[in-house]
Amino acid sequence: MNFTYLSINIFILIDNPVVGIKDIARLAGVSIGTVDRVLHDRGRVSAKSLKKIQEVIKEVNYKPNLIARSLVSKKKIKLALIVPDFKQDEYWTQSQKAVEVAKDDWAVYGIQLDLFLFDLEDIASFSRATKKALAFKPDGVIVVPIFYDKGLLFLKKCEQNNLPVVLFNTHLPASKTLSYIGTDSFQSGMLAAELLHLSVQEKGKFVVLHFDEELTNSVHMLEKEKGFRAYFMKEDANKMISVITVVLNNTKHEYQQQLTSLLNKKDILGIFVSTSKTYIVSEFMEQKKINTIKLVGYDLITKNIDLLKRGKINFLINQNIERQTELAIHTMSNYLLYKQIPEKNIHFPLEIITRYNVLSYL
Repeated sequence: MNFTYLSINIFILIDNPVVGIKDIARLAGVSIGTVDRVLHDRGRVSAKSLKKIQEVIKEVNYKPNLIARSLVSKKKIKLALIVPDFKQDEYWTQSQKAVEVAKDDWAVYGIQLDLFLFDLEDIASFSRATKKALAFKPDGVIVVPIFYDKGLLFLKKCEQNNLPVVLFNTHLPASKTLSYIGTDSFQSGMLAAELLHLSVQEKGKFVVLHFDEELTNSVHMLEKEKGFRAYFMKEDANKMISVITVVLNNTKHEYQQQLTSLLNKKDILGIFVSTSKTYIVSEFMEQKKINTIKLVGYDLITKNIDLLKRGKINFLINQNIERQTELAIHTMSNYLLYKQIPEKNIHFPLEIITRYNVLSYL
């Protein structure tokens, strides 16, 4: 084959991003059937033809028509998504947006996405959701394993059933899974500590404040606290800052008495809230006209955004749960359809949001 002819045609095809099997066959000087056998690993192909085809594929950056390929198979692929109830928390409402879009996007590939919702504050609810998911007999599982012990138990069952699993939002390092997608909780805790540390000069206390969930069963919250404390072990050589932990557990979600007791302490310089509920602390501080305590928390939910804009919250760390959900579904779908092996850990960047850059994120 004439090299000049190949180069000219490749140049034309690069300008036109739609490159098909016919184009590859023409450029390589082989039959369409030969190209098909190479692309789909069917039957024998001579070493000479194989080399030509591989060179053309590389040169034109050929991407297969994934929709056409998936539609060839009539087999439905079932994907179970186990997540907190979207109605419970605006943070998870953002996740729902990604799920609804993904259902339509992946349906054309033959993927059936089924939801199994659980109560954020009820371990038994999580167990029921995972049991239903296994009964669904899925080809793959995506799960937010908020409850550590039950999460590990469920992942063990998935392993026994040879079910691939993608985790997002909450990582269980001890588990055998396909991939984890989300932020590094330990590093985000260190970041929160640094933001508070840079905001004050005097000696005093910083509070790590956890809401609602059983702390011993919430590994992601524990990791955030470990990171927060590790920062001061490393950076606070003069021991100017001491760190205390406060857990607000109240079935009626009434925290006024506990917050009053906490904020009456005169040496509290800053508070790090380990969830998206930073607004609860901020609203209480605003009501009591407390404006000397720095506040750092998570996520761009409506109340947090309003308080951030008004300077009542100093910093938010954005975990981007909508994008986490989207990427988790994308990762598992590509694995089930095309055996694309993902990275073991796909960590999102830790985005620092202030009142001066929040509009760019919205």
